[in-house]
Amino acid sequence: MNRVIIAICILALMVGFIGFHTHEVLALNKDVDKICKNIETGFKDKDWKKVRANLDRLDDRWEDSRFWSCLTISTDEIEEIEISLEQCEKYAEIEAADNFIGEFMMLKLKMEHLPHHEGFSIEELL
Repeated sequence: MNRVIIAICILALMVGFIGFHTHEVLALNKDVDKICKNIETGFKDKDWKKVRANLDRLDDRWEDSRFWSCLTISTDEIEEIEISLEQCEKYAEIEAADNFIGEFMMLKLKMEHLPHHEGFSIEELL
């Protein structure tokens, strides 16, 4: 009987961890999407101050969720996101529009890919 109780407790912990992780990744995606829209608006208006402020917000949000992302995705992908974010910040500082928008689009695609990569889906089980 003790083994059954222990197995149920372990299963409940695993389900809870997976649920919390999925929630964190989806919340990150929602926040990143909102911030990216603000960055795009600032870029279209050529308001580099707004772009830099939102890049700082994006960096802070990434740092808040980095721990949960690091648990399940490869280090290479995390490094690519962080390098891309840093390059976007540098391009925004020097107001290099062409370089910035190219790097920003890559960053946005990498960040949008996280929920699909991290999320739970029936297709992966089959």
